[in-house]
Amino acid sequence: MREPGEGFDLPGYALLVNSLFSSPASIIPGGVAGILTPFLCWVSTGLDLFLNLTFLVSAVVALRLVHFVAYRRADHSKDGYWETRRWDRDYFLGATAFSAVLGYSCYAALAHTDDPAAHITSVSSTIAMASGYVARNAGRPKFVAVQLLTFCVPMAIGLIQAHNPYYQYIGYFTFLYVAANIAITNSLHRNLVALSDATKQSKALASALHSQNLTLDAALNTMIHGLAMFDRDLKLAVSNAPHRALYGLPETLALPGTPITAIGRFLVERQVVAAGQLRDLREALVEIQRTQQTTNREIQTRGGRVLVVTFAPAAEGGVLMSTEDATERKATEARIEQMARFDELTGLANRFEYNGNIAEAFGRLERTGDPFALLYLDLDGFKQVNDSLGHDIGDRVLMETASRLQSAIRGSDVLARFGGDEFLLILPAANHAVVTVIAQRMIDAMTKAFTIDNKTVYVTASIGIAMAPFDGATPADLLRHADTALYKAKAAGRNTLMFFNPAMAEEMLERHEIEVDLRQACEDGLLELYYQPIIDLRTGETVSREALMRWRHPTRGMVPAGLFIPVAEQSGLIATMGDWAIRQACKDAASWEDNIGVSVNISPLQFREPRRLVQAVKDALISSDLSSRRLTLEVTESLLIEDNKTTLAAMDELRTIGITFALDDFGTGYSSLAYLSTYPFAQVKIDQSFTRTVHSSEASKAIIEAVCQLARRLSMNVVVEGIETEQQRVAVQLLGAQRAQGYLFGRPEPVPNVHPPKGRNVA
Repeated sequence: MREPGEGFDLPGYALLVNSLFSSPASIIPGGVAGILTPFLCWVSTGLDLFLNLTFLVSAVVALRLVHFVAYRRADHSKDGYWETRRWDRDYFLGATAFSAVLGYSCYAALAHTDDPAAHITSVSSTIAMASGYVARNAGRPKFVAVQLLTFCVPMAIGLIQAHNPYYQYIGYFTFLYVAANIAITNSLHRNLVALSDATKQSKALASALHSQNLTLDAALNTMIHGLAMFDRDLKLAVSNAPHRALYGLPETLALPGTPITAIGRFLVERQVVAAGQLRDLREALVEIQRTQQTTNREIQTRGGRVLVVTFAPAAEGGVLMSTEDATERKATEARIEQMARFDELTGLANRFEYNGNIAEAFGRLERTGDPFALLYLDLDGFKQVNDSLGHDIGDRVLMETASRLQSAIRGSDVLARFGGDEFLLILPAANHAVVTVIAQRMIDAMTKAFTIDNKTVYVTASIGIAMAPFDGATPADLLRHADTALYKAKAAGRNTLMFFNPAMAEEMLERHEIEVDLRQACEDGLLELYYQPIIDLRTGETVSREALMRWRHPTRGMVPAGLFIPVAEQSGLIATMGDWAIRQACKDAASWEDNIGVSVNISPLQFREPRRLVQAVKDALISSDLSSRRLTLEVTESLLIEDNKTTLAAMDELRTIGITFALDDFGTGYSSLAYLSTYPFAQVKIDQSFTRTVHSSEASKAIIEAVCQLARRLSMNVVVEGIETEQQRVAVQLLGAQRAQGYLFGRPEPVPNVHPPKGRNVA
């Protein structure tokens, strides 16, 4: 036996078969009529033939009833093709047997008797049952055709063989009757098939609509934002669960048809929003319906939530209302913005904020001509406090210092932490006498001893002062001259103030000597590069090494980079030194494993000659045969504040050849959210000051975590500097940092001492 074809409609076939068994009551009257037909012929004629046929019909009817009941009681939901076909076949056989017996009974009555009662009984019964077959079995037209032929052909033959001419006419007419009933059966079958198709389509559409509704409900209710749609009359059409939760709406106010005015009354009565905020939202609704332009509002609920509500035009004049719970986002943005503009430890303005304030001060100078002063303050003896008592004590000294300095200045003055133990103060509209008074007040405030954890600490302050516009026409010049004055104050014995004087020859001489020696060191090749590893916290493997410039002076010893780098920048040597550092770092890195990169610090001044810098990088890569993807250039925020377009163009050109950039010292004033989104940084380095307090300061933890989240959103890596203990490593890794650098993993070493690190288990 062959299986049905691939496109066979089993459900349709099962439905047609089921139609054969759809009327259990009809088979019993039909069966009784079938039994009575030969029985009445026997009564009328007395022939034993009809009595035998009566018993035979009774047996067939009984078997069909048993078969019918068995089908109705069975579960056909899992029937396959062969089970369905078996029921179909058995029904056909039973119906054919029933028809054949009655057909023969009718033929015998017409052909073998002349009894009118037997004739009438047989013919009328045959025609009635044939019509019943057409109505009941239209689902299977071939079956009906077989039954009609089995019923009517013997009757027609009997009529034709009778000696009555009228019987003969009726016999021939019987064939027309059979043909007409077959045609009617086919018509009913087509209608039944059409009904079956319509039923399946209706079920499919209902299932698709139900599925679509479930999908829509799931999509709406799993959205992060609240969503509600109102019709042109501002009655609620649909809303999702987040919308109801954000506004605390009961189910009765979330029903379709609820007027927005009723929702508004509820929100004001329950003090979810203020009446003024509700009026603002209503104005936005009027505006959106009038202009058909998207608009949004920001509201703060009485519970402290910040909601950003967006209204957009919908179909047929309706309004779509989307509500975002922006509480955490706004708090994070505020926290990051605070971190970008203000020093985390002291709360004072940082370098970024100072840059904006000094620019504003020069702007006022140009408009009004009012002079102002810049004070550069450095703490005396602070390094000894850090070295002897630890960074925790040092940080608390800095916090107390900030408080004391703020108490000594005016409300209009701008105090900033410039980094480490250095502070800057902008004094607007101040003459020499006023500046002297305020500066001395700051010095006096610092003479009082600090008492921290039962320890007495003495830290004084030295201040260098530069007056604008006399001592500098640009922020950089003014800062440099204030710095020069500060050095002079330090040299004068500290704990004092000093105004900038162009005749400060002693300070300039010292700088000049360093410059001369530095030039000679460059010519003689006395500069060195040390390398400190940068570690992947997940694998413990070294992913890069930072190149740190060192100068071993023949008489001064190892000169700190913080001393000779500023001199190099001021003297113009930085470009030559920077070219050498890039070239040497690429050469050294080419001998390392292919998976280890190298980071080189780039001075902001090098970007003043962008073509030279770009060419130096390209030449270094070509001469060393180092892959460009292994070279990272580290820059600080100060590089970005003078000529953004030139800087960005140079960075973009380098990035096109595969160079990546890192923003160094993030969080100490060298950071800006605008810079992170404008410049092509691939890595952010968090300053070690946050690492030192990661266990003692929740603020440090929050800031490290926030920076990691921000960097991850911007597809940047995060390197945490200053990791000195295993506890610090675990802490920053849990806060989301991917990479780290510090003495725990290795101190800066010269090239001969750089070895492949032993793997650390940091998982």
